[in-house]
Amino acid sequence: MKDIKTFIAEKFMDKDFEKKYHRTAAFYRLADELLLLRRKRGLTQKELAEKVGTTQAVVSRLESASVKPSLETIVKLAEALDAVVNVRLIPLEETRKNTANESETASQNKHDALNGIVYFNLELSNKETENWVDPKKLDLSIYNLSVKPHLKPISKKQKIYA
Repeated sequence: MKDIKTFIAEKFMDKDFEKKYHRTAAFYRLADELLLLRRKRGLTQKELAEKVGTTQAVVSRLESASVKPSLETIVKLAEALDAVVNVRLIPLEETRKNTANESETASQNKHDALNGIVYFNLELSNKETENWVDPKKLDLSIYNLSVKPHLKPISKKQKIYA
């Protein structure tokens, strides 16, 4: 079985898939921005809808990215949220280059277990490194444990009182 990064890299080799992904991703990013800014402003969906002149259901569909709003609708939402719209067209070459750089950085960080640790007494830390636990020898099976509570069905004879 392939890992997820290999699978995604293979999918992005197909140019049609890449275009469809970026088309859809733009609406999901817009939905995320809308939801976060609305919450930051302390508005409910109904309150935002009233400010824009639409219904709560429309705002809900916009936040779930189930509809594709017009630019005019996006501008109205931004005005209601005291925000501005920033539209950018990014060439696919730049997006591919950024994605390649991010995946290269991620693979480098994956192999460096002590990345980001700051040493305050570097002289002492160099002497004490022999006492460090080798991350390659760690038993990582603990990460496979589930923290979900185990539930069992209630028999018909039992009653639950609230």
